[in-house]
Amino acid sequence: MTPDPQAGTLDAAAALARAIAEFNSWRFYDCHETLEDVWRESGGKDEREAAAGFYQGLIKLAAGFHHLLRGNHRGAATLLRGGLALLDPFRPAYLGVDVQRLIDEARPCLDRVIEIGPSRLAEFDRSLIPRVYVRPEAADAA
Repeated sequence: MTPDPQAGTLDAAAALARAIAEFNSWRFYDCHETLEDVWRESGGKDEREAAAGFYQGLIKLAAGFHHLLRGNHRGAATLLRGGLALLDPFRPAYLGVDVQRLIDEARPCLDRVIEIGPSRLAEFDRSLIPRVYVRPEAADAA
């Protein structure tokens, strides 16, 4: 992570941009790792505490898709469900991320994972895996 010279902390904006690029490249494990330190550090007070739920939601979604690609039905379903729940309060957008669109596109993935079950997980249509979209006009809405 890139230190923020003024605060002596992680550069959360740079980490988020990197994590989005990793998520969108299906490097879900890397996305999880990139956001882990930011999530831990954001557990402070006020806005940082709220941001912790946002980061944790993205981490869980990334981990859920990682498990999906690895054929772990239980892990995929559990983590996708948890990620969606954590991101819900951040609709429509947070820190520039189009949270509404991400939820709208990830929820059908969870529904399909549950519908096909563990024995047919290989049938999951990977083209359904969403991207994370940035809405620059919403960056200040956090």
